Amino acid sequence: MSAAKALKLRAEDDEDLAIFGACLKGVFGCLNEMAYDREARRFAAILVRPRWEAAGAAAPEAVASEAAARPDEAAIERIRSGLHFDHVSAVRYRRLDRRAPHALLHLVSIVSAPLSERFGIILSFQGGGEVFLEVDRLSGHMRDLDTTPDDPSPDHPTP
Repeated sequence: MSAAKALKLRAEDDEDLAIFGACLKGVFGCLNEMAYDREARRFAAILVRPRWEAAGAAAPEAVASEAAARPDEAAIERIRSGLHFDHVSAVRYRRLDRRAPHALLHLVSIVSAPLSERFGIILSFQGGGEVFLEVDRLSGHMRDLDTTPDDPSPDHPTP
């Protein structure tokens, strides 16, 4: 990772989740990098995201009206990021081929949906597949995983 700091975000409401969605635009992952720990009530995924902030541009929807100002997504540096949600009571995979766990999935959106006494978080993928999380309350975290010695982290203390 370059001199830019690692991204670290927390989501506790719909506005925060919208920021997750903007940062995760253009992300991809695969089913074998997603897991639900029923005992810990946590869903986690490792995804690869474009580093929009390193490209000197906002996320793609922020510059959608100015196609010329939009950076070339293929040329943007990518980084592995961890995403997890706590207080998860159920996970459902819809229209995703569980027999192809290594197939690349391109995330299209991440939104919340109200349920009777709980919330749903929907990760929608290109082609119509979804991961649906039923949660007691919205509590999500996203953090870049790839770091270099220039980045302060527990593995790389600053002198």
